[in-house]
Formats: sequence, structure tokens, C-alpha cells
Amino acid sequence: MRPKLDIKWTAGALTRLPMATTYLYLSLPIFIFFFGWLSLPIAIAMALILAAGLVLAIRGAPRISLPRIKKSDLPRIIFMIVVAFLWVYLSGIGKFAYQNYDHMWRNATLELLVSEEWPVVLSRIEGCVVSDVALTYYFATWLPAACFGKLFGLGAAHTFLYFWCTVGVLLAFTLLVGLTRRLSVWVVLGFVFFSGLDIVGDFMLNNHAGYIWLSSIHIENWAHGFQMSSISTQLFWVYNQAIPAWLITLALLGQKNNRSIFLIYSFAFLSCTLPAIGLIPIAVYVGIKGILSRFRRGEPLAKNAKAILVDTFTLQNVIAGGAVTAVTLLFIRSNATGGSGFGLAEISSLRMSYLIFVLLEFLVYYLAIFKYQKRNPLFYVSLATLLAVPLVVFGPHVDFVMRASIPSLVVLFILTANTLSKCKRTNDRARALIIIALLVLGGVTAYHEIIRSVTATIAAAYDQTVELVPKRIELLTDGMRDNFFGDISESIFFKYLAKQ
Repeated sequence: MRPKLDIKWTAGALTRLPMATTYLYLSLPIFIFFFGWLSLPIAIAMALILAAGLVLAIRGAPRISLPRIKKSDLPRIIFMIVVAFLWVYLSGIGKFAYQNYDHMWRNATLELLVSEEWPVVLSRIEGCVVSDVALTYYFATWLPAACFGKLFGLGAAHTFLYFWCTVGVLLAFTLLVGLTRRLSVWVVLGFVFFSGLDIVGDFMLNNHAGYIWLSSIHIENWAHGFQMSSISTQLFWVYNQAIPAWLITLALLGQKNNRSIFLIYSFAFLSCTLPAIGLIPIAVYVGIKGILSRFRRGEPLAKNAKAILVDTFTLQNVIAGGAVTAVTLLFIRSNATGGSGFGLAEISSLRMSYLIFVLLEFLVYYLAIFKYQKRNPLFYVSLATLLAVPLVVFGPHVDFVMRASIPSLVVLFILTANTLSKCKRTNDRARALIIIALLVLGGVTAYHEIIRSVTATIAAAYDQTVELVPKRIELLTDGMRDNFFGDISESIFFKYLAKQ
């Protein structure tokens, strides 16, 4: 009798592969940044420090609790791969399908990274004054594609970017499977369609069923002064921040100790600066959880303290993570908006808007999962974060709440998926139906994003007047955004660290 095909991915080093690959994926842009922006001696030193920390992190990468993969699971794996390729395709990444107008600035950023020498320093003319400004944006996601583009052209860079982002999405799917412990098509589809109840809020204000159900218009900006983005919206509009934010959040949640948590977190500054702020409560929670796991009752205090210090103040955290944080923060600090722009929302005039917004965007989910998650500290950490971020503003737009909320929305999805599993085990059909109803209603938001891409892509194929991609802009002279460049005259980074 021929033995059954039973690939045990849960044994040995293979279970470390998803997390180790995630570390490599997040760190590659940092290595490119070092050699592209720093003077050569500093770049070599920084690369060696990061490489040493990365080796230690990979050697100690936690095992992901992937389910036991059987031959019968192959269709699910293929489905997950197909969804990743199709989802990224429909997002417009790579210029294969319709791009929302936010891609205008993202395309321009990639174009500058491909066409200009690194570091990207340009002359800006304002009146009679000429000054040198540098591209000081969180552009880590584009750096591998920009390298490819320097060799083979801008078109090749966009194609590479598509595959690079697809790999990131596949890694996110894999970590989600590990954290939810379910190799299920519903986990993948649930993540793709996860959103707050924008349909309800938008319907309350517009009161037109046809507008809600059949339109492909963007419906997430229904609450004056506040906005959060569905998972699909994050990919379709701000993929450069969303994908690394997903991966860093999932990687932190998968840690079994504190040995590499700060190194993992340090990757956020150059890839997703605003989500990095929203990551702080989650990283603190993971750190405290790691400290408590090292504490042994009955052991002397000194022995416990030593174990905790050894577990936390590691080479990869202190030296590698500290070095990455210092250099990338000094770089981002050179941005024109890097040191200012934070304030509090005018909540006195937006109280009712805030209450309705938080209720429909996420509080309904927390109420639905409370029974099964009330003893989980992560429930309260993510809830407090989502309640707080709408009260903070950064600049004239609602960017902060949209971006800083990304990590906690990922946490909320995991808590929701785990609650559904518990409902199934306890035969709690009523609660399961409530959660499924919320997910279906929320999924209308992602439906709007996806159907817009599908219909516009088809229309562009038959009508030359329909634009598949936004118009090309000159990022330096574009008046709608002024947060891509920074004056380098007083920048510590460009004075002492950067290539001259």
C-alpha cells in the first residue's frame, strides 16, 4: 500500500520559515536604503550590524502553528495563492488594472527613485529662492522595485513591484493562517473583505439604496472628521504602508519571547511611519507578555530580573534594532512635516460624529466578540487604540486615523476570526450569525473597491477616454501634497550620515 502524502510543516525548521521569510522581506529594503543613502563606511557598518541581528532573529524565529498540511489541502493553498495574485492585480499595483487617484503620488515616488541618483536631492525654486530638498518619504516598499527599474527601466520596476507586493500579501496570509490556526478559504476571504459598517453610515447620510448597493463609489469618508480604511482599501490606496504594517503586526503577535521584538518594530519607520505609531500599544503588549512569560514564581527576584534582561536586551534588539531606528528616524525627521503637525481633533464640535463613527467602524465587532475575548488583554489594547487614534490629527487631512488604525484593525480581524472558531466549537449559532452578518455588511465596502477596479479596467480596454492610471505628475511641484520632501540644510542625517 502506498503511503498517504502527509507533509508535516509543523515539524522542525520549516515551521520557522514563514516568520524568517517575513524578516528577510522587511529587512531587504533597509539594506538597500543603507547603501543607497548612507556614506559607504557607515553603510557597510550598518549593514553588518543589521545582518548580525537578522541572523540571530532568524535563528530564534518562532514556529508558526500551521495546521498539518495534507494532500486534500492543496486546493485551499492554490486558492490562497490565486487570491493574492488577483487581489494585488485589482489594486492597480503594477499598472495592470485601474488605479485609484492616490496612485498618482505613489507612481511619481517610484519614478523618482528609478530616474534619480540616490539620495534623491532636487532643487526647489520658490520665488527667487533656490533650495535643495530631499525625498524623505517612507518609501521602503518601493526600493527593491526601484533597484530593478534602474537596471531594466520604469516599466520593469512596476512589474517587479506587483510581484513584490504579492509576495508580501502571501506572507500575510500565511501568518494569518498560523495565528488563527485555520487553513481556511474563509479566513483569507474574511481578511480581504474585512471592514467597518461604512454601508450603514453612508446610507444614514445619503438614504439611497441604489447608491449604496450598485455603485462603485468610495463610501468610507461618510463621517465628517473621521475615517478608517477597510483592508482592501488599504491595499488599493496605500499599499506601501499597508503591507509592511500587516506583516509587522502579525510578526509581533507571533513572537514567543522578546528577543527580536524591537528589531521587528524598527522596520516600520521607513515603510509605514504613521502605522508605526499605532503599533506602539501592540508592541508594548507583546513586550509585557514576553516579560511575564520569563517570570518564574518561587525564583529569586535577581534570577527573574536577569532572565528578563537577557531575553529583552539582546544584540538584535539593542544594537541592530537601535541602529535601524536611529538612522531611519533621523532620515524621516528631515521631512518637512516630520517634527510638527500633530494635534487634537476638535471633538467638542464632532462628538456625535465620533460616537456614531466608532460604533459603526469597530465597536459593533468588539461587542459581538466580547463574550469570548473578554479575558484577552489584546482585546482591550486594540480597542483602546482604535478609540484613541481618531482623537489625534496630523496635518490638514485625516491621514493619521486612517493609517495608525491599521495594526489594531488587523488585530480585530484575528480576534473576530478566533471568536467564530470558538462559536463553532461551542455551537453558539446566534453569536456566529451576528458576527457573519457584520462581516457581510462590512464587506460591501471592499465590494465597492473591487467592483470599481473591475468595471474601470474593462471600460479602459474598450474606451480610450477612460484612464486606467492617474495622470503623471511632477512630485516636486505638485501643490496637493507637501509631505514628500524635506529641507536638508539643517538635517543631521544629510550633514553627517548621507552620501555627499
